[in-house]
Amino acid sequence: MKVKLFILLCFLFVLGNQAVVAQERTVEPEVGEPAVLRMVYTFTQQAVKDRESVYITDTMALEVGMNGSVYYDWNKNRRDSLAAVRFTEPVNHKITVSVDENALQSRLEAQKQVYDVLDAGRGQSYRIYKKRDKEEIITIDNGPLEGFDTKTYFQLTENIPPQAWKMSGDTSTVLNYLCQKASATFRGRTYVAWFTLDIPINDGPWKFYGLPGMILKVQDTEGQFCWEVIGLQNVRDEILIPTDRKKIPCNLKELSDFKRNERRYISVGFVENGGVTYYRTKNPVTYFSLERGD
Repeated sequence: MKVKLFILLCFLFVLGNQAVVAQERTVEPEVGEPAVLRMVYTFTQQAVKDRESVYITDTMALEVGMNGSVYYDWNKNRRDSLAAVRFTEPVNHKITVSVDENALQSRLEAQKQVYDVLDAGRGQSYRIYKKRDKEEIITIDNGPLEGFDTKTYFQLTENIPPQAWKMSGDTSTVLNYLCQKASATFRGRTYVAWFTLDIPINDGPWKFYGLPGMILKVQDTEGQFCWEVIGLQNVRDEILIPTDRKKIPCNLKELSDFKRNERRYISVGFVENGGVTYYRTKNPVTYFSLERGD
């Protein structure tokens, strides 16, 4: 019964993932405040693969207004567009799902060409809306599929005051900006941040804020997570919050558990018999929890 259930769920994921792309294009968002600045960061996280440390880097964007911001994966739209184009290829008209790990292993040993890999750990799917004036942070992330074409989203609303930063007299240069050092403990980790008074906005990547200038770099003291700015530009965009998606209110533990389970397995696809067969297998990469105690 469990095997049959997985096959059904995976089949819905393969088909529904493409419907999501089309669905999101029709969303009418709530228009928030204007963004005046876009910061682009590298987000590097340590993970474990085959008992060895690996480092995974994503490119993230922070669009900042006078009282709020939105933080998201800079490359997500491009990945979604490529996935939509790939789904139109003729081989995707016939999709099969298998849980036979021996069959997968034999194909890998024979060095058969991999057509696609479905990996929930690839990129960051969330958007984080920060309302600094209200000390409120809203995270919207992918939820489970309902049927073939209905995507749900988790919405986590948190009241998070600025981190209790301790200032230091140390200075450094990040992207040619003179920065000052500060440190704080947040969600079970201690972080060192570098902020610049040359950009007098009390914001930063992810859920960080509350310093007298923009945070350009922040890293936990264990070296497992690091954000560092690589570019910035003035913008005249609106910070848009979607309103008509099907949202499921959740707490931090519920969202974290869902994302953790989502990353436990990947599906590897091969072109076979005029179609694509996806083989489910355990994800060889193990991720650390960014927020501890969840």
